[in-house]
Amino acid sequence: MILPKNSYLRNPPSIISPKQVLTFNALRYSIDICEISKNRLAENLFKINTAQSIEPLDFPTIFLDVWSIINHCVIFKKIIVREFNINGNEPNLEEINKAKNLRDSNQHIDERISEPLLSNDLPAYGLISWRTIGINENEVDVSTIYSGTFTSKRKIKMTIRNPEFETDSSNAHMIEFTSIIREKENGNWIFKEQNILIDKIIYDLKSYIELFDKQINEQLSNHKNKETHKSDLIVQMTGIRMI
Repeated sequence: MILPKNSYLRNPPSIISPKQVLTFNALRYSIDICEISKNRLAENLFKINTAQSIEPLDFPTIFLDVWSIINHCVIFKKIIVREFNINGNEPNLEEINKAKNLRDSNQHIDERISEPLLSNDLPAYGLISWRTIGINENEVDVSTIYSGTFTSKRKIKMTIRNPEFETDSSNAHMIEFTSIIREKENGNWIFKEQNILIDKIIYDLKSYIELFDKQINEQLSNHKNKETHKSDLIVQMTGIRMI
């Protein structure tokens, strides 16, 4: 779990202001959603490697988690830039900034469906590549999923980087997503290919959470009242159905 169960970010003390509580909750949910999506994504990609057959909803499920990570890591970035005075261009946010470009471009999918995607031979929802350990431990299997029907006979691209950080190799890892971004060049909008490493995004999110958790613990260490706010309430009522 990226965010510890006993973290103040997960259990805001009662001395925290309502605005800070909202900030903590937004961080908590964005991190938890990213982690859940990443774990489920890795498990599903691993299963794909040994699947006897692929069901119609298997691939959309995978890209659902990819885009969930993209959307919520961007939310996380916006919060920490605004509420924690983090520089939005610092190196540890580089991969998340790439994800933001993809998120922003996806909002203009109606424009991307025409020439940009055709000329780059990329599908509307992107393609994803990953690694798994082979049958022999000294072997690595590399796989790619293309999201949708491909009309070109051209060989599909496969991009895999070698980042300088540790990752869990027991499941699908080095998960890389490729799609199209939109940006301005010489006053005109252009579309170009962009790839992000999902593992790096999760790694960076975890680094920020560890930093914030440490800072908050230090700030609250001298407070005697550690009563926490209540959270995640569910209310259930039973009524009479009128037929």
